[in-house]
Amino acid sequence: MKYMGSKRNMLTNGLGQILNDNICNYDRFVDLFAGSTAVACHVAENYDVEVLSNDLQSYSAALAEGILTRTVPSQADWVETWIAKIENALRKNYLFRDVTEIQSLLNMEKLGKTVLAARNFCEASEFSMVSAYGGYYLSPLQALILDICRSNLPKNPDHKSIAFSAIIQVASICCASPGHTAQPFKPNDTAGPYILEAWSKDALAYIRSRCLSISLRHAKKKGSAIVLDANSVTPNLKQSDLVFVDPPYSGVHYSRFYHVLETLARGKKTDVSGSGRYPPYTERPTSNYSMRTTSHEAMQQLLIGLEFAECGAILTYPAGSTSNGLSGEDVLDLISDSFEINYANVKGRFSTLGGNKKNRKARVASKEMLLFLQPKRKSVLLIA
Repeated sequence: MKYMGSKRNMLTNGLGQILNDNICNYDRFVDLFAGSTAVACHVAENYDVEVLSNDLQSYSAALAEGILTRTVPSQADWVETWIAKIENALRKNYLFRDVTEIQSLLNMEKLGKTVLAARNFCEASEFSMVSAYGGYYLSPLQALILDICRSNLPKNPDHKSIAFSAIIQVASICCASPGHTAQPFKPNDTAGPYILEAWSKDALAYIRSRCLSISLRHAKKKGSAIVLDANSVTPNLKQSDLVFVDPPYSGVHYSRFYHVLETLARGKKTDVSGSGRYPPYTERPTSNYSMRTTSHEAMQQLLIGLEFAECGAILTYPAGSTSNGLSGEDVLDLISDSFEINYANVKGRFSTLGGNKKNRKARVASKEMLLFLQPKRKSVLLIA
């Protein structure tokens, strides 16, 4: 998965140790800003505790449910049956011959003309991924494969969750974009080779492979995934919960960077515009944590909810200033009156959301705070 967070790195750089030392004292682990679900799935697979994965975007829930909702491996014999069904649907689709022909024309010498032809061909399609992203982030064939898979998910609930998770992952793998889906590569001499590389990936082969690998993974205790604003979850937290808080730190809404995955997850055709092929603003999830005018209050209200629930919490945030106007120092100020804190500064790298070659790198070195919190009014303090 192409993802701008550093959660997977944090698991080997402090977060994993805090989890290992303290998770046994709780009945449930709640990931309020799950994103790629790296942390939620790590906890579910390694500890005998229920996991609730939450995020503002639907694709995150699809990723999580592929693992959290099962407590045993899935027999993988269904995968070949399902792939054969998809292959048959592809061959019968009236677009298949044309998208296959476009795929066969991919070469650097005529890339500009091929990309333009692909975009013109896909524009009027009734298929959501083809019309929105075919010829841009995805080749027409890749987009059609994802559309057909999305509309023909298995009926069995376990198989469906695995297949759904797999196609979300493969959409990210195949995207012809520099990291996030904020803007596709341009078909020029510089970025053209990256388009060829991305569009040449066999999406269906990747989906088969991901289904097989996800089938082997499962939670130790059955969990669930929801799609809500994080602050809407806090009223339902309990003292026996350990809550992971890794909120947005950017002044740009994350939906701008994962709209390809979100469109696939929702499965509905949408009008897109701009160089990034964005859905209408009204269809993009927005977070109070990504706006300077509301980030401080959003964090304050979240911490009040955690304090009221008297739950344990692990909070991560860049130690310095961030573009949403809420600095690490601000977060510490909000925490200090109500929580006991055990924390470590973790070296890391976070995304600048694209960067540029002139004056901003795509990822920069940072100090990231890793805080283990207990409300002061709680009688027992757990030390990480």
